[in-house]
Amino acid sequence: MKIMICGKGGSGKSTVSLLIAKVLAKKYKTYLIDSDESNVLLPKMLGVNPPKPLVEYLGGKKSIFPKGEVNIVNALAKAGKGIMLDKLPEEYVSTSPEGIRLITIGKVRNFGEGCACPLNFLTRTLLKNLMLNENEMVLVDTDAGIEHVGRGVEEGCDAILAVVDPTAEALMLAKVLKDTFESLHKNFWIILNKATPKITELIEKKAKEMGLKIDGKIGFHEEIFASCLEGKELNASEAILDTAAILKSLNII
Repeated sequence: MKIMICGKGGSGKSTVSLLIAKVLAKKYKTYLIDSDESNVLLPKMLGVNPPKPLVEYLGGKKSIFPKGEVNIVNALAKAGKGIMLDKLPEEYVSTSPEGIRLITIGKVRNFGEGCACPLNFLTRTLLKNLMLNENEMVLVDTDAGIEHVGRGVEEGCDAILAVVDPTAEALMLAKVLKDTFESLHKNFWIILNKATPKITELIEKKAKEMGLKIDGKIGFHEEIFASCLEGKELNASEAILDTAAILKSLNII
């Protein structure tokens, strides 16, 4: 199963992606694909060294569009008919002690480097042509906002999970995502992050007015904020329990 995790900037989608990966890794061979071209903290949160960006395996950003989808697939798949993540060279995959395998698409870091369009195209091509074994799960941590929607990145995913924090902006983005993905006939879920009991009540009421359903909630846990602020491996024992309950309710585990 391939699940794409979306949300506005600051909603906590990278944290939620990692929480889900930690739960899934107890049962599945779990890959976490970092397709956010700006966030560089995910390896630290996972407790691993950053893998080489996948875009470098293909010759860098400038070579992506000239190669085109067919040549990218051929390069990544080698002799196979589809792309299998366990066939990638080991320097492009960083594995945590829990068994979570991190793959990074690429980052925009230098002045005048250009837009992230080639990276979105690479992500889309990878997901569309990705072949999974029965015991494999793939999570995709996207860039903030909805540009990836316009690039069709979600086309290759089985489900989309929108992370919302307690803001009107987050709910509005979730509404846009829901309306967009209804035509794709894919599972669409909304997870409330940084939730307190009072906030949950307010958000659920507002979501209902907008025709949205909150499918699960992760509480406001100070240990997560402390880990992120200090740039350390994620400490989130209570939030993992919240996440496991959500995944069970969605029949993912």
